[in-house]
Amino acid sequence: MARQGKLSALYVEVLGAPQQALPGPLFDIASDLAREIVARPLDYRGCQRLEALGVDGRFVAELGAMCAIGAGRVQLSPDGARWEPHGPDARLLLAVAECGALADIIAVSTTHPDQVARRTGFGWCLGFERYEEALAAAVLAERRVSLRIFPDPLEWLRGRARGICVLDWGLALPQLRGLGERVTLECDAGAGARIRALLEIGGLPRVTELPPRASAIAA
Repeated sequence: MARQGKLSALYVEVLGAPQQALPGPLFDIASDLAREIVARPLDYRGCQRLEALGVDGRFVAELGAMCAIGAGRVQLSPDGARWEPHGPDARLLLAVAECGALADIIAVSTTHPDQVARRTGFGWCLGFERYEEALAAAVLAERRVSLRIFPDPLEWLRGRARGICVLDWGLALPQLRGLGERVTLECDAGAGARIRALLEIGGLPRVTELPPRASAIAA
C-alpha cells in the first residue's frame, strides 16, 4: 500500500485535486498479472512525455490512479507479439480490463504505437466498457448510438478512451457483429472500407423458405 500512497501523491500533484477525488483501481491489484503493471508505475517524466504526445495529463493521472497505466523495460518475443518483464525495450504499459477483471497488459511503443505486444493474449480491446455501453443502448434500450474505433492505443489515449481500440480482430469480429444495426462504428478516414471488409469475413447465414410440403416434413 506504500506504493499506492506514493502514486496518490504523484497524481494529486498532476491533477491539482484532493486525493479523495482520485478513482480507485479498475480491478483486483493483488493478482499476479496485476502486479506486473502495479509494480511499474508511470513516473512524472512519463506523464510529461505523454502530454507532449497530445494525451491529456489529467486523464493520464486518472489512469494511473486506477492502476491502468505504467511503463517499464520489457523483453519482446521474436515476432513482437508478446512480452515478458525485464528486458531492453522501453514500453508504455496499458491494462486491458473486461467486466472488472484484468484480462491482459499490452506493451506499446510510443514512437510506433501500432506496435503492440500482449502479455497473455486475452481480451480483445481497450475500452471494453464503451463497447458494453453501446451494446446495452442498442439491444436493451433500442437506441441508435455510435462507437468510436481508434486505430492504435496512443490515439485511444488521445481520445480519452471514448471508444475502443481493437487488439485482436479475430476475437473482435463476432463481438462487433453482435452490436446490430443500431450501432454505427466510427473510424478514421480511410479505415472504413477495411473494417467493413473484416466484418463481412465469413458472411451471414443464408435464409431460405421451404415449400409448404417440405416444411411440414421437416417439422
